[in-house]
Amino acid sequence: MTMKINSTLKLTILLLLLMSGAGTASAFLAYQAGTQALKGVSQPENNPTKKLTEGAKKSTEPTEFKPIDEKTILIKVYNHTHQKNKAAASGKEQEKEDSKTEDKTSQSKEDTTKEMDASQSVANLPLQVTDQGVKLEINEATNEGTTLSLKVNLQNEGTTPVKFLYSFLEVKDNQGRSLSAITEGLPEELPANSENFVGKVKIPSALVDDSQSLSLNLTDYPDQKLKLNIPQIPVIR
Repeated sequence: MTMKINSTLKLTILLLLLMSGAGTASAFLAYQAGTQALKGVSQPENNPTKKLTEGAKKSTEPTEFKPIDEKTILIKVYNHTHQKNKAAASGKEQEKEDSKTEDKTSQSKEDTTKEMDASQSVANLPLQVTDQGVKLEINEATNEGTTLSLKVNLQNEGTTPVKFLYSFLEVKDNQGRSLSAITEGLPEELPANSENFVGKVKIPSALVDDSQSLSLNLTDYPDQKLKLNIPQIPVIR
């Protein structure tokens, strides 16, 4: 019985030694394989997270607000709406430069002609149109800084109220180009047998630099039965 226990104990110790040796050998082989695999690999000189942090700081830094000049915005909107290419713009600028180089005599004659034309155009005011008892009248055209201002009268002498949506107001120059315009002081609804309402239609002067006259077209909303169209409105400079 004692001999059987001793042989079992020896067998157990032998198995433990074999397992320990196998584990040690496996660990050594794994270490050698890892060392060979990492040869030639070096630690980066710069910390990549540092670049990300610096980039995030730069992107969150506030930038100075620089307002855009009103005239620049209007010119860009006009160019986009009418697809005015740069070549045409540069051509017109060149024409202006060429006209400045003309001799004093021809320049004087041109200025005189322009003054006569302007005086004749101003003499055309007031301009008036009436449709279905609704009267639209333009009494005066003046320059207000960078704006051409048209003084407008509206009156409904009919028996039915009339509504207007001034986004439907259409202003064109003598070359057929549609121009941006805003209204001021004009009512959205004209009562029947109403008094005369006075307001203004304002157009940026930058849009009419090379225009000789304008036309204004206004209709009622939503029926659009009225046709209030006034052509040959003088451009004052």
